[in-house]
Amino acid sequence: MFLVVILVSWRGCLGQSKMDAFFDPDEVSTHRILVADALKQICPRGLLSFDTHGNATGCHYCPPQATEHDADDLSWDLKRTFAGHFTSPDEENIVLTGRGCESHSANFGGTFVFAVNGSVPQLLHYESALITERCHKFRVAKSMDMLVCVDDWGAQVTLWSYVYLVKFHQNGQSNVQHIFETVDKSRQACGIDFFDGRNTSVQKSGITALEFAEPRDKSVTTLAITATLGEKSPTDEERRACQQGKPVPLTLNTYRMTFLFDGNIFRPARESEKMLELFPKAESAEHSYSTEH
Repeated sequence: MFLVVILVSWRGCLGQSKMDAFFDPDEVSTHRILVADALKQICPRGLLSFDTHGNATGCHYCPPQATEHDADDLSWDLKRTFAGHFTSPDEENIVLTGRGCESHSANFGGTFVFAVNGSVPQLLHYESALITERCHKFRVAKSMDMLVCVDDWGAQVTLWSYVYLVKFHQNGQSNVQHIFETVDKSRQACGIDFFDGRNTSVQKSGITALEFAEPRDKSVTTLAITATLGEKSPTDEERRACQQGKPVPLTLNTYRMTFLFDGNIFRPARESEKMLELFPKAESAEHSYSTEH
């Protein structure tokens, strides 16, 4: 039996229910005491923030591990918690990701990895720029837990959207495989270059769905990504109409690409290789997933 789930990478465009169907639920309330104990280790002076239900929501001040740790006007907001066996199949871990104390180039945040011995969390590592906020946890036979995540990064009129695999070493450091990305420049109005005013094309692209399939025999774990892509060089008439408020007509084509997990990374299926050539080349597993464009 295949477990099929859908996500929408454009947070504000479509309903949140489809996103929730893919991304695992936040585990803060499930591990309330454990999360609070972990935050006490990283929050300066042990000053935690809480919601109305008593769940810890972050730190009043930036943790010392963060780049902006000396900024008195910033706080660290906990975005998502995962518990599992991330650093080895037998090690209990808790993973906290948050934002607020890093620069734009570092996604404004990062991820803390803790080992849990008994009921006491021990900080293993902090990874600046690694965001594990919108993720699905999975594992294969004899492996530790891994995360398939999605995130966006924007600058000026361009938005990059990413799908990436996150694995953790025993010391808590991450190994990230950048699986797929799209680049959207549709905010560049009317096909007029944002920087120099010259005429250019209108380009729109985004990740619209993701299916995580686990075959019954567990032989191959398959990741299917659906993305849209469209580009057009507007006519002079279309540009003038656009400047009066009428969008440039653009046809979006839909592509569904599959990736096979070989026990280490996701590799594109042969039938998807031609479609992948239409999109930006994903960074290698040795590179950051979001800070090198």
